[in-house]
Amino acid sequence: MNAPPSARFADLARGAGKAERTRARLMDAAAALFARDGFEGASVHEITRLADVANGTFYTYFRDREAIAQAVAIGMAGQVAARLDQAMAGETHAARRVVLGTCGFIDFGAANPDWGRTLFRAAWQRRELRAGVMAFCRADLELGAAQGHFTTAIDDTAVDLFAATTMGGLFRRLEGAGPETGRRTAELQLVMLGVPPTEARDFAWDDAAPIRS
Repeated sequence: MNAPPSARFADLARGAGKAERTRARLMDAAAALFARDGFEGASVHEITRLADVANGTFYTYFRDREAIAQAVAIGMAGQVAARLDQAMAGETHAARRVVLGTCGFIDFGAANPDWGRTLFRAAWQRRELRAGVMAFCRADLELGAAQGHFTTAIDDTAVDLFAATTMGGLFRRLEGAGPETGRRTAELQLVMLGVPPTEARDFAWDDAAPIRS
C-alpha cells in the first residue's frame, strides 16, 4: 500500500468508523500533494493513488478537488488553533501569547512539513483558512492593545503584516533555518506592535515553551 507521507488526519480519525478513516486517508494524501504541487497541481487521480483507494471512492466523500482542498484547509486551521489554544491556556499577557503562538505555529509546521508547506500555501490561496488565521491573530493583538502593551493601531493592515511575518518565519524553518527562528520572528513582531526592543527581546527569549508536534 502507498501510505501518505503524513497521517495526521488519519490519527485524528483513529477509532472512528471506516468511512471517516477513508475520508481522513484521502485528506492526508491531498495534504501531501498540496504541499508538493500546490492546490492547482494535485489531481484527483494522484490523491486516490497516494491514498491507495479507487478513483470512484473519492467522489463518495468529496464533490471535486476544490471540496477536498477546502476540507483540508479548514481541518488544518482547526487543529493548529486547538493546539495553540492548549499551549497558551492560562496565559493572559498578550506579549507572551504572541511568543507562544508564533513559536508554536512555526515549530509545528516545521515538525510536520506536509502540513507546514500546505499551511504556507493555503494562507495566501484559501480564503477560509486565511480568515481563521486573521481572527486568531486579531484577538491577541487587540488584547495587547487593551492591556496597554501594544501601542501600534490594530487595524487590518497590522493584522495582515503580523500574519505575514509568522508565515515568513514558517517558510524559513521549512527551508532549513534553525529552531531559533520562531523566537526571532516573535521578537520582531513585538517591536512592530510597539513593544520597546529590549522588552521585546526579553519576552521572546525567556523560558516560554513553544508547542511540539
